Amino acid sequence: MVDTPAKASPLGSSLQTAASSFDEGPLAMKVDQKAVSGMPIIASSTRSESAKVTPVPMLPSEIVRIETAMFFAQVSDKTIRTWAAKDGIGRQAERHAPLQISLPALLMKADGDHAALDALRAGRRSNPAVAAYLDRAIDLLEEVRLGGRR
Repeated sequence: MVDTPAKASPLGSSLQTAASSFDEGPLAMKVDQKAVSGMPIIASSTRSESAKVTPVPMLPSEIVRIETAMFFAQVSDKTIRTWAAKDGIGRQAERHAPLQISLPALLMKADGDHAALDALRAGRRSNPAVAAYLDRAIDLLEEVRLGGRR
């Protein structure tokens, strides 16, 4: 923030205190000190919105389309896309390329098993928790492929 000389503000001390409280915390806001008619202009969020998590490593046999991911997790495509961006359960080669979802990572996210998701992201596929999700994903895909004839 730019330091300006101390002077009386038309905002009053209570509004200045409220405005300065936006300078801390996860949703910190930068407040432009230039005033239009005595009111500060809120410029932008300090949170990096372009920060993405590294996607989990995926084998071709583990990749599902977004529609299949929606079926298994019972959530909307918007939720799947949000999880893919925030939690790295999917990858997209470029802007208009299809979103590829890792089924084991999706199952981990849906179950809330962040430890297993971190282990998968680190490449520890032999971890017992990760191995259980890999087996579960194979079983689910086989069940869908066979049409429930197992």
